[in-house]
Amino acid sequence: MHKGAEKTRLMQESDMETRHDSVVDYGAEEVANALPGKHCVYSSLRTSLRRYGVNMAESELFMLCGSMCAEYGGDLKRFGPEKYPEQLQEMAASGGPVIRVEPWVAGVSDETNLLQVLTSGYGTMLHTSSTALTYHDVYVKNYPRGHVIELCGLDLQERTAQVNDSFLLDSSGHAMTYVGSARLDDLMQGIIEYAWLVEQPAPLSPSEMHAACAHHIRQYLTGHEAIWRGVPTSNESESQTGKAVTGKQVKRGDEGYRAFVGDFHLLADMEDQDFRTYCHEIYYNLRLGSALHLTDYTADYCLLHQATLGPQTQHVIELAQALYADWHKLNLHIYKTGLQLRKHRMPEITERALHLIERQRHMLEELMILAEKAAE
Repeated sequence: MHKGAEKTRLMQESDMETRHDSVVDYGAEEVANALPGKHCVYSSLRTSLRRYGVNMAESELFMLCGSMCAEYGGDLKRFGPEKYPEQLQEMAASGGPVIRVEPWVAGVSDETNLLQVLTSGYGTMLHTSSTALTYHDVYVKNYPRGHVIELCGLDLQERTAQVNDSFLLDSSGHAMTYVGSARLDDLMQGIIEYAWLVEQPAPLSPSEMHAACAHHIRQYLTGHEAIWRGVPTSNESESQTGKAVTGKQVKRGDEGYRAFVGDFHLLADMEDQDFRTYCHEIYYNLRLGSALHLTDYTADYCLLHQATLGPQTQHVIELAQALYADWHKLNLHIYKTGLQLRKHRMPEITERALHLIERQRHMLEELMILAEKAAE
């Protein structure tokens, strides 16, 4: 836990009976020493489910959400899994926990909405702009990104919230946790959506998990689905998606990766500052949510389920680990290329990336075969 993190104060039940504007930070002691996650969406889900006796790994939740099917709609600054609500819908459709998501509407939604959700007795998560998370400088001083945290408690009189942030990535790249207070008025400025479990979650059997995994890998391989829908431009915030231009084709999975990398040639004609910016955004999007998480979670999933997937799983693990290392090297190369303004490197980078995408497809094909057999 980083410097400045504070242990969450647990209110007494007697206080709850007399103070209707406060909700106990349930189970805070239990999660205070939780391990940091690898991604805010799946680590917050993991922690929320754990409160109700369902122990699922981040890699399992990544598979259930179909998050390997990264999307690309023609903007090089935007590449990654579906939006937060759609990922949760995919999880429920795959037999996983049912989670309701409500958009935060300025002038309509307020903290009483959060209070009502907290009193429902199930886990609550906030999707918010990182700049609203003023409990750590790494959020305040950096470019605003969407981030998911768990809401554990609320005190409207004191104007504080108790939160659990299980993926606080500091400037050196180390993941940490924060369990403590946040200024409620700051949070109100950045909330995009809030989500909560609508019922007691039930664990999935290994065969059910493998069936969902195989289903989503098949979606990745077949490009299911190259859809037409509204896609926000890169200068629109997450909360402005209602202003998106309609009729934009979105490619997913293997097709999405190939279309994304295929557009790297557009960087060659950019002005220097734009070239730097786009290289940085490509680096960020490959590092968080797409290629590096896909390969890392694939290895984790196979290690976790090696007993039911069979001995051939070891080969998939080796493929995933080698692919992770090579994506990491290429991604650092992209970042340095942007800093050094070496635009002539883009054809080489494109060729290397397409080769990695082909290896990625092969890795997932092998896992799909094993998962389908284990699901029978």
